[in-house]
Amino acid sequence: MHTVSILSHQITIDQQVITFPLPLDTVKGIFGADAVTNKVKFNTIYTWHALGVYAYSKDETVVDAIAFEIKKEKTYKFLPASIFQGAITLAGVPLPAYTLTKKKPTDTHANWIAGDTMVFLDLNDQDEILTVEISKYVPEVIPEPDRYAFKAIDGKPLQFKDLNFKLAVIQVLMYEKELIHPPFDIFEFAKRHKARTIDVDSEGYDIIPEALQYFEQLQIDERLAPEVAELMQDGGNDIYMNIIPFWSGSTDDFNIQSFEDVDQFPNLKTIILFYDSRLKQIQAEMRKKGIEVDPL
Repeated sequence: MHTVSILSHQITIDQQVITFPLPLDTVKGIFGADAVTNKVKFNTIYTWHALGVYAYSKDETVVDAIAFEIKKEKTYKFLPASIFQGAITLAGVPLPAYTLTKKKPTDTHANWIAGDTMVFLDLNDQDEILTVEISKYVPEVIPEPDRYAFKAIDGKPLQFKDLNFKLAVIQVLMYEKELIHPPFDIFEFAKRHKARTIDVDSEGYDIIPEALQYFEQLQIDERLAPEVAELMQDGGNDIYMNIIPFWSGSTDDFNIQSFEDVDQFPNLKTIILFYDSRLKQIQAEMRKKGIEVDPL
């Protein structure tokens, strides 16, 4: 019976350390020479039906990935007729006892890295593992790794007393008028964040602290102030979706508390606000400054 051990630093099959690409002869030496060959568009697939194992090769010389059929739910010509007849341990835990948490309800796979190898777990809707596939880990090359690093502006930055007022201004200048670059994207930001792993899919129902901090630190040149004629708070605004990506809009996280900052915006004439119990008071105060305030 074949044994597969997947640890954080290496993968072994029958105590043989596996690294990709792996010579096809080595794979046949492990599983036998009697593999059934299926040629598909980009690969040749070798299947050991009795063992529940199959492997991919682009050039029929080296193997780029090996897969183990754990539970049969899919029917493709190249899939083994049987499930894997050996034993697999993931992080030292036998596969039948291994559990995992998917990133979000719609996920149908989970990935993790073992040394220089990628482990791909194909899942069904019940989080049962259908297939365990191992292949070479190729790190994603992320362009502009410092895209969201803090950069001081050349001009004089505006000073804000109310962060939520500032966020409403950023909505206009960054996302609507495209005068502030780069436009902040939480998923792109998370890829480049080095201090910790930000899982937007699981964390995005609340404020992602690093995203909010980015906007707190962002400097806005005072020369852009005249560009702001209207502020409109809306639950679908890009600014809010990049701080709480899955925000319901039912909380008051972004309600403006202080309106002192309006004095910095000479052309500001209209503000559309989220619900605020102080609306009449705010309207009266802003009307004195020539600014009309309406609820969303």
